[in-house]
Amino acid sequence: MADAKPDELPPMPRIPRRAAAGLLGLLRARGDILSAFPEEAYRREVFTLRLPRRLLLVANHPDVVRDIFVLRHETYQAKSTSMVRALEPVIGDSLFINHGAVWEQRRAAIAPALHIAGLAAFEAHFATAAEELVEVLASGPAEVEIGAPLAAATARVMMLALFGGASPPAAANALAARFTLYQQAAEHLDVIGLLGLPALFGRGQGLRARTHAAALRAMVGQALENVGTPTPVMEALRTAAGDSAEALVNETAMMLLAGSETAANALTWTLWLLATHAEARAQVLAEIDRLPPRAPDVAALAALPYARMVLYEAMRLYPPVPVLSREALAPGRIRRWEVPKGSFVLAVPWLIHRHSAWWEAPHSFRPERFSPEAARLQPKFTWLPFGLGPRVCAGAAFGMAEMLTFLAVLLRRFSIAPAPGFVPRPRARLTLRPAAGMRLLLTPRGG
Repeated sequence: MADAKPDELPPMPRIPRRAAAGLLGLLRARGDILSAFPEEAYRREVFTLRLPRRLLLVANHPDVVRDIFVLRHETYQAKSTSMVRALEPVIGDSLFINHGAVWEQRRAAIAPALHIAGLAAFEAHFATAAEELVEVLASGPAEVEIGAPLAAATARVMMLALFGGASPPAAANALAARFTLYQQAAEHLDVIGLLGLPALFGRGQGLRARTHAAALRAMVGQALENVGTPTPVMEALRTAAGDSAEALVNETAMMLLAGSETAANALTWTLWLLATHAEARAQVLAEIDRLPPRAPDVAALAALPYARMVLYEAMRLYPPVPVLSREALAPGRIRRWEVPKGSFVLAVPWLIHRHSAWWEAPHSFRPERFSPEAARLQPKFTWLPFGLGPRVCAGAAFGMAEMLTFLAVLLRRFSIAPAPGFVPRPRARLTLRPAAGMRLLLTPRGG
């Protein structure tokens, strides 16, 4: 496959011309919610689906998104039952899922450990994991499925941040591989709950998913048993968990998986976009080649402004978490719709990132959208890869520094191209991954 021309669109699911009605639409979304959105969903400001006992409302206008997720956070702070059901077997009632006083207490304990002011403490972890990754890739075939090794490498970063040197690289590989199996097995859409049916109709995960979840939690428990001197991040998790051993497992599992999965997915799509867009690739390489010949420290990442723009644009086109869902804790009104308690309210980054009112040529790859001049003109709340409001990702700065370090180390070492005949297809389950992996050709620079 040749490099994409500027007007060629990166891969996306087929867009239906019309929405499937009611229950049929929900059943279609069980396979991949992205393929259930019709053409008009990329143009509408708000749209709804009436369910037997509740309302599902999608906020697709930045003012509405701000109203729900920021100004009325108290009413819409609870994650939806679909999200809880999908992740609770692995991460329990951790920070990602809970809300209210428990969430506030744990967030206050954990967020400072990942603050931008302390990023220099993690730069050795970023460098170690990135350099281990390039050695693994260099020893393998030229054609590689890049998603799995990236997931293992970003899990390695989180294990170093949490456990120091107490956890070997093989543990990160095992964790990432098991979470992939869990994603494949887990039911990510709670259709029974959406229809308002009682739990006796079945609300839990199936046997395969529960087996993988138990294995993941066992890995986390084993890693916690082997901790020697706790790292600052582990100390923060212990503070958040208090005296509860189960809460510590929950928060550690959450940190490991949320901290690695999103970065790995964003890097996977970024590498594909660079592999298929020669001009952007050349600009990123020019920045990287001006750096000293080692993994960059956090201060050096400021010399990669175009690479940062590419990452931002990759996360616009392929947001790692493509749907943000909440459950109304009290009745209210959103524009002309009465929203009963228990209704589901969504912001869908996949849609708002590609909305024709907020983005010119919304399905095209154009990193220049995120130049300082262009970014100042972009309406707020139209780019949501890290969430928004009080629940915005506490590790956003950590993740950006990690991803830029990985790009610098990987692209200094390898030339990248798409594998012959391969075109990825995005698929949204718990996160946005390529449905059949991401196959690239890696050759040594200059080779």
